[in-house]
Amino acid sequence: MPLKNAIQTDTILIVEDDVFISMDAADSVSRAGVNVVTAETVHDALDILENEHISAAILDFQVRDGAVTPIVDELRRRSIPFRIVSGSPLAEIAAKGIPTGLCAPKPADYFKVLVSLISDRPWISLRPSH
Repeated sequence: MPLKNAIQTDTILIVEDDVFISMDAADSVSRAGVNVVTAETVHDALDILENEHISAAILDFQVRDGAVTPIVDELRRRSIPFRIVSGSPLAEIAAKGIPTGLCAPKPADYFKVLVSLISDRPWISLRPSH
């Protein structure tokens, strides 16, 4: 069931190196009526950010090539909202300057994570319906 404020042109970046979690997250988020792009590494995610229009992001904190802090820095630079979904201790994430209020523990309900992103509203395109 699509979310009322989500539109098909919004694209969510999911950065997760566990293929099964990534597939589950992508499925949950896409059911809300948004596009999903996935990456397994920091390098790939930064490439996607450079070449795609991303509305928001859901990130695991630790992926194959390290912590996602370079992605967080780029998202902040572009004013793109994000959430961290991780099994890492909150203190470790907070030590990297990421507020714990933007974090959810694994296992997570990715639809609920998306709902919390939508509450950040600047990325929602408000277009008249036809």
